Amino acid sequence: MKKFKIVSMFTLAFVVFAGTVVAQQNQQQQMQQQMKQMQEMMQHMNNMMQRTQTVNQEMNRMMQQAQNEEMKNQYKQMHQMGQNMQQMLQNMKNAAERCNLMIQDRQMMQDKEMKRDMDQLRQHLGTMTNQMEEAVKTMERVHKRFKEQQGQMESEQ
Repeated sequence: MKKFKIVSMFTLAFVVFAGTVVAQQNQQQQMQQQMKQMQEMMQHMNNMMQRTQTVNQEMNRMMQQAQNEEMKNQYKQMHQMGQNMQQMLQNMKNAAERCNLMIQDRQMMQDKEMKRDMDQLRQHLGTMTNQMEEAVKTMERVHKRFKEQQGQMESEQ
């Protein structure tokens, strides 16, 4: 009977230990997945910043070449809007970097409410990134229309 109790206690201890190990592995995998998502989000923001910079440079060039004052003002407005979007993206990227650092803080992430809030923050940043992608695409379409208008004006002259 004593052997049975010892074996049962050993088995119970092993099951608890194995469960703890599995839970830690799951938590570590989840953290790695979240960090990967954050890295992808920041890379996406870098890509959008590069695209807005390209549009900004082109708008600045078009603004300087414009002979029509109305077109020059339109290019200027578009250029300034692009600069503002680029600044928003930089601020979002900075926030994502801070969020990523906080997610990596094991002590901080042991608090279940903090972990839940950080997950929500990460999700909100992801949503904002997707919305900024749509805004950048719209800005690129407007830029394309400006170029088409400029081409039409040049062909009419």
